[in-house]
Amino acid sequence: MKRMNLQIFEAAKDTGVTQRYQRADYIDVTGGSDSPKYELLGIGVTQLDDSPSAQTTSKRYVNQKSATQSIGGYEWTAPLEFDLIQSEPAIAYISEIGENEKTGVEADTFYVKVYLDKPVSGSAGTYEAKRRKVAVEISEFKDNDGEIQGSGNLLGKTDWVKGTFNTSTKTFTEGE
Repeated sequence: MKRMNLQIFEAAKDTGVTQRYQRADYIDVTGGSDSPKYELLGIGVTQLDDSPSAQTTSKRYVNQKSATQSIGGYEWTAPLEFDLIQSEPAIAYISEIGENEKTGVEADTFYVKVYLDKPVSGSAGTYEAKRRKVAVEISEFKDNDGEIQGSGNLLGKTDWVKGTFNTSTKTFTEGE
């Protein structure tokens, strides 16, 4: 008689992999004014990625066969796709940039990435975050089975500034 060797696997409760919902993205719908008004890039946004795009440098010295390579900087972008839901303030703001073909400072604003899995101790609703100035590039509005869908990129204009973000008051505070 043959014995069956059965293995039973339990589904992992926590894989340790950060989930997308643990990163909240906010955009300043005032265009980077002294009194920012941050709105969540959430409902209607179907894609918002983070592409650091490391830029490398390379140099070969006479005593080496191979070049020495290092990271010289970054060309950060955030590819973005959204359903055109005008009642969502963040989407209304970014779509207006594309619809009116705004350029230069009229297409600039602040973007905040909030780490919801990193709460600040002793401050309810406050999380570690980082902010940078971005240019909003809208590349197309297309028909998606009768619904309008937009796409483009947030283009990094400055380095990240670390700080905290309160999701109740929608306030970014620079770190020390």
